[in-house]
Amino acid sequence: MNARLSYLLLAAGLPVGALVSWQLGGAVGAGAMLGVLAATGVSALGVAWSARAIAKGGRNVLDGFVLTFLAKLALLSLGALCLRFVDVVGERFDWSAYLLGFAATVVWAMLSSSLGHLRLQRMPRSSISRSTAP
Repeated sequence: MNARLSYLLLAAGLPVGALVSWQLGGAVGAGAMLGVLAATGVSALGVAWSARAIAKGGRNVLDGFVLTFLAKLALLSLGALCLRFVDVVGERFDWSAYLLGFAATVVWAMLSSSLGHLRLQRMPRSSISRSTAP
């Protein structure tokens, strides 16, 4: 996977999220930006984990995907519950905007990492091992 491309595309999503959050303003905008930042952080860690696994031979790549998915699910759930039921935090950040910002960023992260995987598919046929070919 081309990790640099994935990092650049993840970073490109941050100004878009900031602009949308600024337009929303108030607690709704703050909640959306918090969701964007949380999802971008976990997605960047997932890209790093996958790139490391691929560099070590690719045996644990699926483990990285599964752990990244579980981390995203945990951060999504715990963040929404915290924003919803802790009054001090809930006054500053809207929990539903957090969910929407998080979900939109995860979709963007999946698309950006898919572009990195598509670049792997363009490898020349000569680099594919003869022992794995049918």
